[in-house]
Amino acid sequence: MRIRAAMVLTVVITASALILGGCGESKAAKEARLKGIEQVKNEDYASAVESFDLALKEADGVVNAFELDILKYRGEAEFMLEDYEAAAHTYGILADVDGKEPEYLYYKAASEAMAGNPDTAVEDYAKAAEAAKDRKEAPAGAAVAVSSIADAYRTAGNYDGAVGFCSQAIESGISGPEIYNQMGLCMMAAERFDEAVSYFEQGIALGDGEQVQQMMYNMGAVYEKRGNFGKALETFRNYVSKYGSTPELEKEIAFLESR
Repeated sequence: MRIRAAMVLTVVITASALILGGCGESKAAKEARLKGIEQVKNEDYASAVESFDLALKEADGVVNAFELDILKYRGEAEFMLEDYEAAAHTYGILADVDGKEPEYLYYKAASEAMAGNPDTAVEDYAKAAEAAKDRKEAPAGAAVAVSSIADAYRTAGNYDGAVGFCSQAIESGISGPEIYNQMGLCMMAAERFDEAVSYFEQGIALGDGEQVQQMMYNMGAVYEKRGNFGKALETFRNYVSKYGSTPELEKEIAFLESR
């Protein structure tokens, strides 16, 4: 579920007021920041946003390293909460304050895409890519931005556009399992199953994690859609051996065993 700006931010900082500097922060601000960080660790993102807003309210009012740190955490919490419009707002503030860091624009692009604003997302992505062009490695957030924009294209049914955007990103040095997962999902939706399997295989080869787990499951689904029940059964059995099973998956395996 995508949450559309579900909460009103208690702290509004305009671009004209963004000045680096500041004095010592209050005890209340520091305590609220630490509380928010702990809530992020516990995946209590809604409470974390409230704590970070309080920390900003209790801070000295001048955007310095302390406030920037809070905003980074708040953006992460908002994104994980799926409050993408709020996350885009927060990452926009960070980009205005510290424009030399392309990661903020990458995360803003990801947030805009997930909020249903792909055109703005592509603009932010282009700005981030320009800022990062001389870097040897892709900055944090780059792969997330590509994946999110591709997801927006896929949701709109523009499968070739999504795959083309991902391919350009890979050629530029931005890669990750989430990107290949999006490419595979696009080809799966377009019923281009051989290409879907190829992208899932490439993504799985990149490492481990939640995206790899999803791709292994998706690949089993592709084989089943193609009518290759033996390969689908093999893939789902491998999935169970690595990640465990569910009642739904056991039912699926039983169906495939009967074919």
